[in-house]
Formats: sequence, structure tokens, C-alpha cells
Amino acid sequence: MDYATWHAQSCDVISLTDQFNAETVNDVRSHFDHLIRDCAGDVLVDMSSVKELDSSGIGALVFLYKRLKIENRQLALVGVNGKPDELLSMLRINQTIKQYNDVEDYLSNQ
Repeated sequence: MDYATWHAQSCDVISLTDQFNAETVNDVRSHFDHLIRDCAGDVLVDMSSVKELDSSGIGALVFLYKRLKIENRQLALVGVNGKPDELLSMLRINQTIKQYNDVEDYLSNQ
């Protein structure tokens, strides 16, 4: 899976592309561990380019959320749309993990 990361003010952003599912989640898991272990701020997952999400991807997001919460840090999702948005809403994960339109929307609400 292709992904990009960058630092934006008080948070680190990881931008995922195309699919976040059983086939691709292991590619990103080690970077999630890096964000938990080596970074200090909140973490944003940019899902604006994600078209496919399954239970493995959701499990990885929930794992990241729980690990960050232990350290009093936040996880937020940005740009969630289409089928991934429907799935997160159906499972009510959007009620626990905050969602924003984009990184600027997140930053303006902090």
C-alpha cells in the first residue's frame, strides 16, 4: 500500500490510498507503531483517497485509537467518504473517532 506522512502543526498525518483492507493493512501497521512510539502529538488519518475499507482496516484504526488514548493523544479521520464512510457510520465508529472534512478543518477546531 502506498501512503505518505507529514507533520502539520500539532499533529502527524498519514495519508492512505485506494484500499485499507486485509491485503494492505500489514504494510501500514509498522508505521502506526512508529506514530505511537516516536511521535508526540495527535494523529490524523487522511482517508480521502480510500475507496475500500474492511474489518482488518477498521481493526487497525481501532487499535491505533486505543493506543493513542492510553497516552492521552487523539486520533481523527479526515476526508472519509463513500463506502468507507457508510461502514464507519453503520458500525458507529464515527461516534468514537472524530471525523473532519480535511486537515484544515481539524486544525481550525483545535
